[in-house]
Amino acid sequence: MAYGASGLHLLPVAPGFAQYIYVNSSDTMATVLGAGYFDNGPDAAPKLVVGDVIYARCSDGNMMLEVTAANATDGLCTVNRKGGDLPIRTFATGTSAALAKLSVGFYETGTAVDTASRNILPTPYVGAEVIVLRVGSGTATQSFDAGASASDVSLGASGGAAGGGTGVTYDAIGNRRINLRGEGEFFHVRASSTSRWRIVGVHFNNTVADEGASNFLLGT
Repeated sequence: MAYGASGLHLLPVAPGFAQYIYVNSSDTMATVLGAGYFDNGPDAAPKLVVGDVIYARCSDGNMMLEVTAANATDGLCTVNRKGGDLPIRTFATGTSAALAKLSVGFYETGTAVDTASRNILPTPYVGAEVIVLRVGSGTATQSFDAGASASDVSLGASGGAAGGGTGVTYDAIGNRRINLRGEGEFFHVRASSTSRWRIVGVHFNNTVADEGASNFLLGT
């Protein structure tokens, strides 16, 4: 499906603030969060502006959104999830792609992970969340970089050499990558700024800090 302006309704709020409810029982939360989903072009009504809040009721859950960019010329409108249910996300294939750029939401890695992969978390913003649960029985390492650039993925490199260069970290001491290797392992992170993913929870089946174990790896 697609954005339908008839589903967007302005709610009564204090002067200077705009809050909407958006109802679309056909589109998922992930679809609604997609870049440019909300049309803000010359003929769009109502007009969305930066700072507007939208309560979205979707086919798979409800969430609160904030408009962070609204271009009335080309219609581009960007929203960030600020609360509510997490969108359900999927990797490119059952074994995971060699490089995947992730989005805010909840991921299961697939039924059998037998291909080593590098995964790049999205640019953090206050309130953004990502949860990853490894449900496959494969033994190949999956790396999740807090802020690598897509051009610096270095799949198979060791230590800090495999990291990116944006300076985004998981914590105050510079951990930038989480490696998952075993079934049932997971991590949950929440952003507190544009450069920090805070670790809410993590579970490893082992903690041996070598190339064959699940662990944290420092950036360079």
